[in-house]
Amino acid sequence: MPHTSSPPRIRRGARRLRWLTAAAATAISGVLFANSAAAAPVTEHWTGDSPYFSRTSAPGGTVGVVSMNGPDDGRALRLRLGARPGAGPGNGVEISSNEATYRYGTYGTRIRTADCTGQGRLGVVTGTFTYSTDHSDGNGNGLPDNDEIDIEVLCAQPHVVWLTIWTDYDGSVAPGQPVPVRKISRAIDMRTGKVVHNCYMVRLGGDCQPELPGENSPASVTPVPGFDSSTQFHTFMFDWQPDSVTFWSHDDSGRRNVLWDYRGPASRIPDKPSAFMQNVWHTDQWDPLDGPAREQPRAAVSAYVDSTTLPR
Repeated sequence: MPHTSSPPRIRRGARRLRWLTAAAATAISGVLFANSAAAAPVTEHWTGDSPYFSRTSAPGGTVGVVSMNGPDDGRALRLRLGARPGAGPGNGVEISSNEATYRYGTYGTRIRTADCTGQGRLGVVTGTFTYSTDHSDGNGNGLPDNDEIDIEVLCAQPHVVWLTIWTDYDGSVAPGQPVPVRKISRAIDMRTGKVVHNCYMVRLGGDCQPELPGENSPASVTPVPGFDSSTQFHTFMFDWQPDSVTFWSHDDSGRRNVLWDYRGPASRIPDKPSAFMQNVWHTDQWDPLDGPAREQPRAAVSAYVDSTTLPR
């Protein structure tokens, strides 16, 4: 079936941030990663309030640090989506970096995504992504820019990880008309290591365009038997550069599993300063690859963030 992917965040417009209470800088430790960014990344371990992140005004749930098994320090940030939320990211629960000036460098998270067990075929997305609020046509292709790099999981198919790179989206078209976009997505069944979807689109939900060199590598990834992002913590990272976006995961021993080494045209890679965000939200438009799953949650569902990495 055609994959429409999640609606880009331009649909909900700019949102003011509600600041968290006074932060303890001692809760943060810098962590070095092998990457080409000038500054070393910094990792928020979510042991208390954060000087780097705030909750946005998305009204769909609650955010708070909780004690739990799984994180080494026994604490994680819970993104709790309430029962019967409205559809779309703007009706979800969400955090954003306080700065929206991040650009090239290494990003990532160690996360347990939303678990919808026992509620049927729910439409719930857990997302980690960069996002620019500058929608001017900076690349000159006649469409509003929508610079965004996503890591997403649908709770109805928690063994499949979706990776998407956006540059353009025009939401001004009349209802029912094709929505012009410029985006490329990859979906990976982590249990088998199979790439089940790799597609560049110019219309939302439209046909895949011919692949260009550097857009579909590697052809497969190392399988992770029993992978379930809704019941296990997993680490997902990406390095964003002017001519590439490389996504990988690694296990707790540090073994790296490259999920996508995108080296297609540089015009298909975002270049605008962005915020780094994480959210949980209800979708009534995006089905997983194994069939429809758009039901509204009847009870709250939660994702748990053990750590979040910023480029500096």
